[in-house]
Amino acid sequence: MDKALKDKLRLLKLDSLSLLHVLSVSDSVALELKQISDSTNTSEPDLKGIISSIRRLKIDDESWIVPAGRDNEGRLRWQINQAIIDKKELAKFLEEEILGEIKY
Repeated sequence: MDKALKDKLRLLKLDSLSLLHVLSVSDSVALELKQISDSTNTSEPDLKGIISSIRRLKIDDESWIVPAGRDNEGRLRWQINQAIIDKKELAKFLEEEILGEIKY
């Protein structure tokens, strides 16, 4: 992971970091809003704002997270954009350098 990305991650709020961590440690390719909400203890309306702010974060004009289809209620499912950030590398960095080891 490059230094610029690490520096950007260090500037994020805890709720954004938690969301990224949940997505990065998940065995599923993508998570539904309810799954993320339950894992982060964040209400779904608040979570939508967090997702919106993370989507505006770009590397080479690509968002850090991307939609991955819809759930049964028509809401978007989300995943880490692995074209720019490797999930395992992101999880490792967040656990070792910012959040510590978190169990969900």
